Amino acid sequence: MFEPAESHEDSFGEGGARSGARDVVRTLRLRIQSGELKPGEWLREVKLAEDLGVGRSAIREAFRFLEQDGLVELEKFRGARVTAPSLYELFDLFEVRAALFGLVARFACFRASDAALSDIATRIEKLIGSVGQVSPEDRVKEGIAIGAQMATHANRDAREMMNASHRKARWHFSYLGIAESRGAGGPLEDWRDLAAALRRRDAEAAADHARRIIYFTQGEVTRSLVARGAAPPV
Repeated sequence: MFEPAESHEDSFGEGGARSGARDVVRTLRLRIQSGELKPGEWLREVKLAEDLGVGRSAIREAFRFLEQDGLVELEKFRGARVTAPSLYELFDLFEVRAALFGLVARFACFRASDAALSDIATRIEKLIGSVGQVSPEDRVKEGIAIGAQMATHANRDAREMMNASHRKARWHFSYLGIAESRGAGGPLEDWRDLAAALRRRDAEAAADHARRIIYFTQGEVTRSLVARGAAPPV
């Protein structure tokens, strides 16, 4: 059985922010994701600065990081308000995640050492063998961690885009009221084929199966939301 996945995110994507702004980002993210701050609600800069005991520049900097995560929208001369994610946006985000997952699988085939590829493939095989032994949530977390491990062989831009897409997806899942484990991380046969492709350095096959894993989850999530009355994306 695999060990619990560790976080591979760069301090929630706030690594370039000053400490005051990082604290504000964390506080506002929790308030948004918990529902304390509602979609469409305006975030008043002066009041937040007073409530959180920071300068207005820290609030503005935090807004920019939250905008990158898709949690707030910035409007010129009006400020920031909490976003209201839609099924269409989540569907599109899966397209981006599929492309990125395929990309880092290709990079791993081209750049990782034999030992590193073997380690990733072994981890995938342990994930496959864990079915029925761990929760779907833990399987998804391990799948995300495997993606992050492959991404260590990609360039920094690809890693940052992977992290950003995951943060945005988590927010969409939370707001739309669906479990991130929907689809349980993708079909086992594609994970198995991904491991085999990594072992033989078949970049095209690895990228194809990596994309299929994300597309499977996209389909499961879309069906779930359409069944609840959401209009299907076109």
